[in-house]
Amino acid sequence: PENLRYLCADKPSVAKVCRDIGINHQQFSKYLSGRSVPSPNNLRRIATYFGVEEEMLRGPLEALKSHRAAQYPARRRVDDDPFAAAFPGDLAHLRRYLGAYQVFFLSPVAPGQIIVNAMFLDERSGLVYSRLIETIPKSSDLTRRYTRCDGKAALHADRLFVVDFESMNQGAFSMTSLVLPHRQNKDYLFGKMSFLASVPRRSPFASNVVWKRMKTYHSPRDLLRTCGFYPADSRLIPPVVRRFLETGQDDARAEDF
Repeated sequence: PENLRYLCADKPSVAKVCRDIGINHQQFSKYLSGRSVPSPNNLRRIATYFGVEEEMLRGPLEALKSHRAAQYPARRRVDDDPFAAAFPGDLAHLRRYLGAYQVFFLSPVAPGQIIVNAMFLDERSGLVYSRLIETIPKSSDLTRRYTRCDGKAALHADRLFVVDFESMNQGAFSMTSLVLPHRQNKDYLFGKMSFLASVPRRSPFASNVVWKRMKTYHSPRDLLRTCGFYPADSRLIPPVVRRFLETGQDDARAEDF
């Protein structure tokens, strides 16, 4: 139990840990007090959440401390880092949105066109990481230019937030805020995206943005092939996407889905 108490000390609250892992608070309290031992399944879930091996939870506390110190040499306590408590937010709810998406938005780089990127959300060690990939066909149509941004996602008060960083091209951040979908729409997320447009002169820009969940695709490569610049009236752009990008109104209609 002391190993588990040590790991929980860096979290905002035990209640949050229980929500994130999906374990009953009363049962988890028994683990902390030593009155009960986690089942193999729960032990695996707890170890995955904290990013340690299962043996570490059962081994000496000093070994766990040494492992954590080596794994996170610059690790700060939650109260020292305001962003430590910001991510991942409501992890249990956020898990519903893991997966792959098409991202539709506008940019001064391509006037009169709609840009389509690929976004992947996956969970590792109790955090949700984002990977945004832009791929544009070159003039030969045989090769493509790739740009990759990596970041984190968080969910707070039914809003999904994603912060990405592109390390190339002098470095740049992008920020996306999305409203969670309503009942008749399970496949689209609507919101705003702010970023630095490469022209003119890395200028700050904000666009309406739509994420479309890709439930079935053969491979990431197939999804990346759908990325690029599309005419605003292209048949490949769903009507609900085009309308939101133009007006900012999420007036979903039955024929859109």
